[in-house]
Amino acid sequence: MAKKDEEIEGMFTLVGDPDDPDLQAADEGKLSLTDRIKKMKKKVFREDFEPSEEQRDIADQAYLRAQQVISRVTPTRVVLASVFMAALMFSVFALGFWVVPRDAVNVEVVYKQGGPGHVVLIQVHNFGSRPIANVELDASFSNQDGEVLNSTNFAIGSILAHTSVAGDNLELVITGESIWELYNIEIILDYDNYDGAVSKQSWIIEVGEYTFESHMLDAKRTWL
Repeated sequence: MAKKDEEIEGMFTLVGDPDDPDLQAADEGKLSLTDRIKKMKKKVFREDFEPSEEQRDIADQAYLRAQQVISRVTPTRVVLASVFMAALMFSVFALGFWVVPRDAVNVEVVYKQGGPGHVVLIQVHNFGSRPIANVELDASFSNQDGEVLNSTNFAIGSILAHTSVAGDNLELVITGESIWELYNIEIILDYDNYDGAVSKQSWIIEVGEYTFESHMLDAKRTWL
């Protein structure tokens, strides 16, 4: 009983019969993990390793193949490949920009303060891949009290795809008004897209804080 009560120190493993196992020290008959790793390394990196003729032939063929590949990869070919990929990506973008049916209209508004007062220049851009019809644009320039100081109306039968339109009817000149106040520019755009649907949108821009301002108003995009 005294032996059973003795504490067993060290690391042991069970060996022998499973029904009646015995304890065996871990370092007896079994290498530690570190020793096993070292032994495996010795097997992999043997200093006295001598490759066979077949292994030498395989290594020589792989080396020659690598040299051939390297000789073909020249700076000129790398540049040509880059240019080709850039042209391919641009072609894909151009295909989507010019061919894929879509409705994309923008209104560009430029505001300037000058000697006589205020100037508003407006341009309609049809960035879509299809024409738009029955285009009508109303623009007004008003003070903070809501008083309309000048206005204009522009109408055109159609605007072709990837085309911009400007003109005298898309300009506002306001004279005799203070340049130290804030003002509002209201834009109302109405047109029929290629699919025949009517699109009507409006914007209000506050101007006057700066002597020059440029605003690009994006109308709702529609994929036809």
